[in-house]
Amino acid sequence: MNELLEAKLTIARIKVNLLDLAGELIADDLSDKEYSIKRILNVVEYMDNFDIKVSDIDLSC
Repeated sequence: MNELLEAKLTIARIKVNLLDLAGELIADDLSDKEYSIKRILNVVEYMDNFDIKVSDIDLSC
């Protein structure tokens, strides 16, 4: 079970880093940043849609 929770924490950290990167791109004055921002946000949305809930993890393991 600890491995599952550790994996969930790692995924949460990746999402935070991706959102930080998207924020930096928004603040930057690059002409082609819109595509990059959309791709990053799509990855975060995918992770949110397919993430499992902590309550779904079998605690008896």
